Amino acid sequence: MPYLYLVRHAQPDFTGNYDSVTALGGEQSAWLGRHFASLGLRFERLVSGGLVRQRETLRLLRQELVAPAEPQVDPRFNEYDAARLLAQFGGGADAALRATGDRRAYFTVIREVLLAWSRQDRAIDGGETWQEFGARIDAGMAAVCDGLGPDARVLIVTSGGVIGRFVADVLAAGAEVAVQVNLQTRNTGITEVARGRSASRLVAFNSVPHLERPGRTQAITHS
Repeated sequence: MPYLYLVRHAQPDFTGNYDSVTALGGEQSAWLGRHFASLGLRFERLVSGGLVRQRETLRLLRQELVAPAEPQVDPRFNEYDAARLLAQFGGGADAALRATGDRRAYFTVIREVLLAWSRQDRAIDGGETWQEFGARIDAGMAAVCDGLGPDARVLIVTSGGVIGRFVADVLAAGAEVAVQVNLQTRNTGITEVARGRSASRLVAFNSVPHLERPGRTQAITHS
């Protein structure tokens, strides 16, 4: 089965339109594409979720790849609905919390909201359960790997919540691990998973070799 490269989207506008990519995020994306090209990596499939920040990250990094495949969009790799979850579990308004610019306070609230969501079985109003969130990610992973051989490489641009949930499932861990992993993800961080027929194996998590270079350390962001 294929080798998966899960990439968290580039930096968005944290205090404004979160579903966007900033100028720095554009650089992060291009640097990542050049990094992959320098390694001679070729991806049989390039996939993103349907959110603007996911699609734009893939578009920008794809421009730097060698003979890239056509991009595909699969909404199963979309992030959870943070605004709906915050409203449901009393955390406040998503945009208002981000507008303060206090990232530490925001992610503290998000952590508690996600854990509360994971503990209930019924769906949030107009949304999905924690279990349904995991199921759609699993379905997306199965679909993107369908028909590919063991040496195929697949690049998926998604979000921290999706990566956190998938990594926790690979490790047979619970919701607390999924949430903790989610909140550690860096913009354009790379997580590598070798997907087997009966089980998957985590190879690397949240690496940013394209940013760990002289003059680029300021570009390591967690927004």
